[in-house]
Amino acid sequence: MTYLIIKTLHLLAAIAFIGTLFFQVLILTPVNRRLDSATRQRLAPALGQQARHVIHVVAVLLYGAGIALAWPYRTLLANPSASTFATLLTVKIILAFMIIGHYALLIFLRRSQRLGERGMDLLNVSLLVHAVLLVICAKSMFVL
Repeated sequence: MTYLIIKTLHLLAAIAFIGTLFFQVLILTPVNRRLDSATRQRLAPALGQQARHVIHVVAVLLYGAGIALAWPYRTLLANPSASTFATLLTVKIILAFMIIGHYALLIFLRRSQRLGERGMDLLNVSLLVHAVLLVICAKSMFVL
C-alpha cells in the first residue's frame, strides 16, 4: 500500500510540475508578449512568486517520492547497461539531475541579474524538453 501511495504522489507531482512548465512555455509566454509593459510589470511579480511557491512544494514531493521509488533499484544502478530498465532508470535520474541543474542556474542568473526575458524563455523551454524526455523514459521503463 505504501508503494502505491508513493507512486501516486510521484505521478501527481510530475503532472503538476510538467503542467506548470507547459503553462509557462506554451500559454503564459506568448500571452505575455501581447501585454503592454505596465500590465506585465504588475502581473509578473505576482505570477512569479506564486509559481515559485507551488513549484518548490511540488519539487520536494516529486524528488522525495522519486528517491523512495528508485531506492529498491539501487543495485541495478551499479550496472546501468545490464538491462533496458536499468539504462532507462539511469537516464531518468540523469535527466532529473539536469532539471535540478537548470534551477540552480536559474537561481544564480536571477541573483546576479544576468537573466533577461529571452534567457528565461529559453531556460523554460529547455526545462520542458528535459521533463518530457524524463516522462518518456519513465513510461518506457515498464514497456521495453
